[in-house]
Amino acid sequence: MRSEVERGLAPILLGLPEQFGQGPATLGRLLSVLGEKATALVLLFFSIPAIIPTPGLPAGMVFGTALALLSIQLVIGADRFLLPDRLAQVKVPQALLVAMAVRLGPKLAWLETWLRPRWHVFCGPVSFRLLGAIIFVMSVLIALPIPFGNILPGLSIFFIALGLAQRDGMAVAGGLLLAVAALAFTGFIFLGGWWLISDWMGWNIASAPMP
Repeated sequence: MRSEVERGLAPILLGLPEQFGQGPATLGRLLSVLGEKATALVLLFFSIPAIIPTPGLPAGMVFGTALALLSIQLVIGADRFLLPDRLAQVKVPQALLVAMAVRLGPKLAWLETWLRPRWHVFCGPVSFRLLGAIIFVMSVLIALPIPFGNILPGLSIFFIALGLAQRDGMAVAGGLLLAVAALAFTGFIFLGGWWLISDWMGWNIASAPMP
């Protein structure tokens, strides 16, 4: 299991479309196949649809919800990942698997040439629960209907999971920096929206002084 991951994640990603054939896969089947390899691998592949366009599938809601549930299980130290039956039956179009392989496969292969075991404090067993909590927050951001709000939290989970899979604490640290950027971007969006609503409703008008 671990040796397969150490040979590289890109070949696993590139082989997904062929592994699932011509019909649509389901989240449950995808979880089953990936979960046989490594925990971090599941998180990495479930984060990809938040990064690339996914026409015909509400990827933010579907994969954000799935990632949130998986991250909770990571926090509590579950032995294996599970999804509720209704979510596990959600179909993943073959076109999405092909897009993941074609668009990110070569980039992932290039990234892996730079990865190596280092900065173990960020990717040791002790850090898993804390990272699970951070992944949960990022998953909630992915699920929120914010324009372009999926990309930064998706990249954050992607790099955290990539670092965990290859024991590269620098990649995990990069994911944590992206998490901070994702929180800042989301805060800016909400604050800007609040200012616009306040201005439209006239809530920013100073109150008349008391006599």
